[in-house]
Amino acid sequence: MSKTRNSLFPIALFGLTLFSAMLLLVVQTGHSPGVDMRVHTLMAQWRVDALVPFVKMLTDMNSFAGAVLFAVPVVAIFAWKRWYGDIAYFAVATLGATGLFIAVKLSVGRARPEASVLEAGGFSFPSGHTTMATAMAFALYFILREKTDAKRLRQLLCCIALGWALLIGWSRLYLGVHWFTDVLGGFGLGLFWVSLLKLLWPERKGRKATAG
Repeated sequence: MSKTRNSLFPIALFGLTLFSAMLLLVVQTGHSPGVDMRVHTLMAQWRVDALVPFVKMLTDMNSFAGAVLFAVPVVAIFAWKRWYGDIAYFAVATLGATGLFIAVKLSVGRARPEASVLEAGGFSFPSGHTTMATAMAFALYFILREKTDAKRLRQLLCCIALGWALLIGWSRLYLGVHWFTDVLGGFGLGLFWVSLLKLLWPERKGRKATAG
């Protein structure tokens, strides 16, 4: 197993630990951890009306429609490059993350915050937008980092994936449609799923193992 693959285990462990901790916190406190209300109140105080439409546009980029619009050109480029195994991994990562967060939402049944500037249905924990942003961004990162030996480029790709996931999570908090623990739980769930999947995904024979 390459060093690149070995690095996936601690990432998966971190994601699982974060998700489990948030789930336990939500369940043990009767869905009302004190930190959630403090962050929710703070976001409401910082909210600027003129900025809300732009944040809505941002969060819509990781809605179901936005995810599809993003995935189509990604799959097309991968097909052009003949990265068929990577297409399969990206598809399973995306669809699997969707199934996971829906299953957890239905199991936990946590209500969303009442005071929000955006209508959102369904249950709150975990944040589906954050789960999907994390899963799709890091799935792409895991794919692309195997295509280059440039350490700085791999670091840049990681920063972009992390930044996108955090940005979408922040947008959900800013709009008041999720609690803080929802976002952290979604990030942990998405990260755990795609890293575990990549760890178990069969390596293509003849693929050059990268250092790092």
